Amino acid sequence: ASCLLTRALPQYVLFLECPGSLYSVAMWQMVQGVLRLLVPLPPEVPIPFGPIPLQDVALSLFLMTGLCFMLGRWLTRSPVLLRFVGAANPTLSLREEAWDEVRLGLESCIRAATATRDEESDGRRRGRNSSKRRFATELLFIFAHNGLVSIFAALAWLLSSPKLALHTFMFEVAYQIFDVYTLGAQRLEPETVLHHVVSPICVLCSTQTEVDFRVLCHLCLCIDISGALLGYCKFKLKYAHVSAVQVYRDLTWIYLCLRVVGPFIDTAIIMWTEVQARGGFFAVPGHIQIDDLGHHHHFAKTDFTQLYFWSMSVMDCFNLYFFLVIRTRGRLPPHVASQMERDE
Repeated sequence: ASCLLTRALPQYVLFLECPGSLYSVAMWQMVQGVLRLLVPLPPEVPIPFGPIPLQDVALSLFLMTGLCFMLGRWLTRSPVLLRFVGAANPTLSLREEAWDEVRLGLESCIRAATATRDEESDGRRRGRNSSKRRFATELLFIFAHNGLVSIFAALAWLLSSPKLALHTFMFEVAYQIFDVYTLGAQRLEPETVLHHVVSPICVLCSTQTEVDFRVLCHLCLCIDISGALLGYCKFKLKYAHVSAVQVYRDLTWIYLCLRVVGPFIDTAIIMWTEVQARGGFFAVPGHIQIDDLGHHHHFAKTDFTQLYFWSMSVMDCFNLYFFLVIRTRGRLPPHVASQMERDE
């Protein structure tokens, strides 16, 4: 209360002296808020995210993993998400296959797809991929999970709560663990393995940075809003009567803004902050040892930032690659794009 009073009293005095000045200050703060939502401008008072004790990170990851498994097991094995989509978008025409999967159950669908793959004796690509695809409730759980992460990241930003941001980021990592467990070795694709290894490294390393947590929240919002839309669009491509080309064209703009431009800006801010905290680009952190002959030997000091920078670079290249893939599919003839979706 005393902190709020200290911040509000000067503005109240300013309003008594000149009401227009307070109005200008309020308008400028609103403009800054909107601009920071688009591009994370340097905050006036930085709030470092870390370093956070490892036991706190481990406890948060343990709790969020348990929560994610409970939600995931329930939502991927019930028609709740399908009914929600039907109620939220009544004009969306769903295929009967989506409801058939719910009636059969997720485990039965996985066993049936695996059996179909084993019966394919000619080794066609379509037979191999049919057993690895995600089912309707799994795609919708991606939408639900990433949507929840986006909401909590925005709340952490608005409430200026690094603690809530930590739980939000660990909930993001928890999904990678749940997804690997659910897919298993038979349904894991190479690009999924790469993503589910590098992404948690990136998130866990961020807990040891001194970057303002709002920059990390902005990065989280970019990734998870686009991830939620991507999961929903994949669901529509597989289980709804929609134009594949139009879906890919919409995803192209989503990926460009939220997976390329936004994350690249955030990556630059994070790297700049961490490099400056360690003395600049030309500083060589390390330690010197003197041997028995009196010779000085300089050893470079290594820490988590090298792994952090590597993981961020891999994820940025990953996102750029998929942006190019989606843009290319959006430019295909409609019948070719539809055939590709049926074959995958």
